[in-house]
Amino acid sequence: MSFDITPQVGEQVYIQREFRGSHSHVFAMAVSNQALYLSAQKFAVNDTWYFKRVPLAEVVEVRTVTQRPLFMLLVSLLMLLIGGVVSFQMLATAYGYLDSGGNRVSGWPIAIFVGGLVVPFASRGRKTLVVQLRKGKFKWRPQLAVDKKTRELYATIQHELLLACKAVGIRTSEV
Repeated sequence: MSFDITPQVGEQVYIQREFRGSHSHVFAMAVSNQALYLSAQKFAVNDTWYFKRVPLAEVVEVRTVTQRPLFMLLVSLLMLLIGGVVSFQMLATAYGYLDSGGNRVSGWPIAIFVGGLVVPFASRGRKTLVVQLRKGKFKWRPQLAVDKKTRELYATIQHELLLACKAVGIRTSEV
Protein backbone atom coordinates (compact mmCIF):
# COMPACT_ATOMS: atom_id res chain seq x y z
CA MET A 1 0.00 0.00 0.00
CA SER A 2 1.31 3.41 -0.86
CA PHE A 3 0.66 6.55 1.10
CA ASP A 4 -1.35 8.99 -1.00
CA ILE A 5 -1.69 12.71 -0.31
CA THR A 6 -4.52 14.82 -1.62
CA PRO A 7 -3.19 18.38 -1.25
CA GLN A 8 -5.63 21.07 -0.24
CA VAL A 9 -6.03 24.30 -2.21
CA GLY A 10 -2.70 26.16 -2.27
CA GLU A 11 -0.81 23.34 -0.56
CA GLN A 12 2.57 22.23 -1.92
CA VAL A 13 4.14 18.97 -0.77
CA TYR A 14 7.88 19.49 -0.31
CA ILE A 15 8.95 15.99 0.63
CA GLN A 16 7.38 12.57 1.06
CA ARG A 17 9.40 9.62 2.34
CA GLU A 18 8.52 6.00 3.08
CA PHE A 19 10.46 3.25 4.81
CA ARG A 20 9.24 -0.34 4.71
CA GLY A 21 11.30 -2.68 6.79
CA SER A 22 10.91 -6.28 7.75
CA HIS A 23 8.10 -7.69 9.89
CA SER A 24 5.49 -5.12 8.76
CA HIS A 25 7.61 -2.20 9.97
CA VAL A 26 6.19 0.82 8.12
CA PHE A 27 7.06 4.50 8.38
CA ALA A 28 6.00 7.36 6.15
CA MET A 29 6.05 11.11 6.57
CA ALA A 30 5.48 14.09 4.32
CA VAL A 31 6.01 17.82 4.78
CA SER A 32 3.98 20.50 3.02
CA ASN A 33 3.65 24.25 3.42
CA GLN A 34 0.44 23.73 5.47
CA ALA A 35 0.82 20.45 7.35
CA LEU A 36 2.85 17.42 8.35
CA TYR A 37 1.59 14.04 7.26
CA LEU A 38 2.41 11.27 9.74
CA SER A 39 1.90 7.56 9.26
CA ALA A 40 -0.83 6.02 11.40
CA GLN A 41 -2.49 2.65 11.50
CA LYS A 42 -6.19 1.80 11.52
CA PHE A 43 -6.74 -1.12 13.85
CA ALA A 44 -10.40 -1.68 12.97
CA VAL A 45 -10.05 -2.77 9.33
CA ASN A 46 -7.19 -5.08 8.31
CA ASP A 47 -4.55 -2.91 10.03
CA THR A 48 -4.24 -0.55 7.07
CA TRP A 49 -1.86 2.38 7.10
CA TYR A 50 -2.78 5.95 6.21
CA PHE A 51 -1.49 9.52 6.46
CA LYS A 52 -2.68 11.55 9.43
CA ARG A 53 -2.72 15.26 8.52
CA VAL A 54 -1.39 17.54 11.27
CA PRO A 55 -1.58 21.32 10.62
CA LEU A 56 1.72 23.16 11.13
CA ALA A 57 0.12 25.20 13.93
CA GLU A 58 -0.15 21.97 15.97
CA VAL A 59 3.56 21.08 15.54
CA VAL A 60 5.90 22.38 18.23
CA GLU A 61 9.20 20.79 17.22
CA VAL A 62 10.75 18.01 15.15
CA ARG A 63 14.00 16.50 16.40
CA THR A 64 16.17 13.42 16.33
CA VAL A 65 17.36 11.96 19.60
CA THR A 66 20.15 9.43 19.95
CA GLN A 67 18.82 6.40 21.76
CA ARG A 68 20.31 5.53 25.09
CA PRO A 69 22.19 2.25 24.92
CA LEU A 70 21.26 1.06 28.44
CA PHE A 71 18.03 -0.72 27.47
CA MET A 72 19.62 -2.48 24.50
CA LEU A 73 22.61 -3.48 26.64
CA LEU A 74 20.24 -5.02 29.20
CA VAL A 75 18.41 -6.89 26.43
CA SER A 76 21.77 -8.06 25.10
CA LEU A 77 22.93 -9.27 28.51
CA LEU A 78 19.64 -11.11 29.04
CA MET A 79 19.97 -12.79 25.64
CA LEU A 80 23.58 -13.77 26.41
CA LEU A 81 22.63 -15.19 29.80
CA ILE A 82 19.57 -17.13 28.65
CA GLY A 83 21.19 -18.33 25.42
CA GLY A 84 24.37 -19.38 27.21
CA VAL A 85 22.65 -21.26 30.04
CA VAL A 86 20.18 -23.06 27.78
CA SER A 87 22.93 -23.91 25.27
CA PHE A 88 25.09 -25.34 28.05
CA GLN A 89 22.22 -27.42 29.45
CA MET A 90 21.20 -28.63 26.00
CA LEU A 91 24.72 -29.66 25.00
CA ALA A 92 25.54 -31.18 28.41
CA THR A 93 22.36 -33.25 28.21
CA ALA A 94 23.12 -34.32 24.65
CA TYR A 95 26.61 -35.50 25.61
CA GLY A 96 25.34 -37.29 28.74
CA TYR A 97 26.84 -35.01 31.40
CA LEU A 98 23.39 -34.09 32.74
CA ASP A 99 20.37 -36.34 33.16
CA SER A 100 17.24 -35.03 31.51
CA GLY A 101 14.17 -36.24 29.71
CA GLY A 102 15.48 -36.10 26.16
CA ASN A 103 18.39 -35.58 23.84
CA ARG A 104 16.80 -32.92 21.70
CA VAL A 105 19.30 -30.45 20.23
CA SER A 106 18.22 -27.12 18.76
CA GLY A 107 20.00 -24.17 17.22
CA TRP A 108 17.75 -21.59 18.90
CA PRO A 109 19.71 -21.18 22.17
CA ILE A 110 22.95 -20.67 20.26
CA ALA A 111 21.22 -18.20 17.91
CA ILE A 112 19.89 -16.26 20.92
CA PHE A 113 23.41 -16.16 22.39
CA VAL A 114 24.89 -14.88 19.11
CA GLY A 115 22.04 -12.36 18.81
CA GLY A 116 23.01 -11.06 22.25
CA LEU A 117 26.51 -10.46 20.91
CA VAL A 118 25.22 -8.61 17.82
CA VAL A 119 22.51 -6.39 19.39
CA PRO A 120 24.85 -3.75 20.93
CA PHE A 121 26.59 -3.23 17.60
CA ALA A 122 23.33 -3.10 15.61
CA SER A 123 21.78 -0.55 17.99
CA ARG A 124 24.81 1.75 18.18
CA GLY A 125 24.11 5.30 16.99
CA ARG A 126 20.41 4.67 16.27
CA LYS A 127 18.28 7.81 16.40
CA THR A 128 14.59 8.31 17.08
CA LEU A 129 12.64 10.90 15.09
CA VAL A 130 10.35 12.79 17.48
CA VAL A 131 7.55 15.10 16.34
CA GLN A 132 6.41 17.10 19.36
CA LEU A 133 2.78 18.16 18.93
CA ARG A 134 0.71 20.49 21.10
CA LYS A 135 -1.28 17.46 22.19
CA GLY A 136 1.00 14.47 22.22
CA LYS A 137 4.05 13.13 20.50
CA PHE A 138 4.86 11.04 17.42
CA LYS A 139 7.97 8.87 17.47
CA TRP A 140 9.66 6.80 14.84
CA ARG A 141 12.20 4.40 16.26
CA PRO A 142 13.81 2.59 13.31
CA GLN A 143 14.12 -1.15 13.53
CA LEU A 144 17.47 -2.71 14.32
CA ALA A 145 19.55 -3.12 11.21
CA VAL A 146 22.80 -5.01 10.94
CA ASP A 147 23.65 -3.87 7.43
CA LYS A 148 25.13 -0.45 6.82
CA LYS A 149 22.92 0.28 3.80
CA THR A 150 19.67 0.15 5.81
CA ARG A 151 21.12 2.23 8.67
CA GLU A 152 22.27 4.88 6.20
CA LEU A 153 18.86 4.82 4.49
CA TYR A 154 16.86 5.66 7.58
CA ALA A 155 19.46 8.19 8.75
CA THR A 156 19.15 9.92 5.36
CA ILE A 157 15.35 9.88 5.56
CA GLN A 158 15.44 11.44 9.03
CA HIS A 159 17.91 14.12 7.92
CA GLU A 160 15.90 15.03 4.80
CA LEU A 161 12.70 15.30 6.84
CA LEU A 162 14.44 17.58 9.36
CA LEU A 163 15.65 19.84 6.54
CA ALA A 164 12.15 20.02 5.04
CA CYS A 165 10.63 20.85 8.43
CA LYS A 166 13.20 23.58 8.94
CA ALA A 167 12.36 25.00 5.48
CA VAL A 168 8.66 25.38 6.40
CA GLY A 169 9.50 27.11 9.70
CA ILE A 170 9.23 24.28 12.22
CA ARG A 171 11.80 24.32 15.02
CA THR A 172 14.22 21.42 14.55
CA SER A 173 17.17 19.99 16.45
CA GLU A 174 19.48 16.99 16.38
CA VAL A 175 20.52 15.65 19.77
